[in-house]
Amino acid sequence: MDKEQLNKLVVDFLSRLQLPAEKAEKLFIVATIGLIGSGRSTVAKMVADKVKGAVLLSSNSARYLLKEAGLPWGDNVRQILKGVATDLLSRGYSVVFDGNAADGEDRKNINEIAAQTGASVHYIRINIDPETAQKRERAKYDDPNWVSSFNDFRVNTTEKILKNLDERIKLHQELKSSDIPNLLGEVDNNGSLEELEKQVNELIVKM
Repeated sequence: MDKEQLNKLVVDFLSRLQLPAEKAEKLFIVATIGLIGSGRSTVAKMVADKVKGAVLLSSNSARYLLKEAGLPWGDNVRQILKGVATDLLSRGYSVVFDGNAADGEDRKNINEIAAQTGASVHYIRINIDPETAQKRERAKYDDPNWVSSFNDFRVNTTEKILKNLDERIKLHQELKSSDIPNLLGEVDNNGSLEELEKQVNELIVKM
């Protein structure tokens, strides 16, 4: 993807966001680490909704725009999110990523954004039993009423998303929390939404 294409997609992404009325009290980047189906988007939305001046940035929204443009995903997703996040942080908003930051390349990208903008970085790790994650993803992807969109893009078929989930289990099992710099804390998402929200609230206080 060339610079002109990137800029166009960044502008398109920004135009679709609903920005909060107030700016952030301090600039930060929050990113989630968790298996597919662990509730990364749910946790990210909770943080963005509860912290003044925070904007949720979904990796799947970048994939939606790339698919519309006929471009591949991979590093293009990182570059779009980097452009959007840098713009928002420069305007006084904080950002919350719902994409998985278990990969070193994603954390490197986040560190580069932080270095350019002076924002602090916080990671939230979400723990879940793989069987529970599989069950939740199957229920989501088998929903016949799901309308794929910029805000809720259907990335794959049910079979492909479950295959991707299986392939990522080992990575998450081998990733030690002690190896994650700026880890704000961990939450368990094997229970209810209320239990998850309580844990997220406890982490937000620490920011």
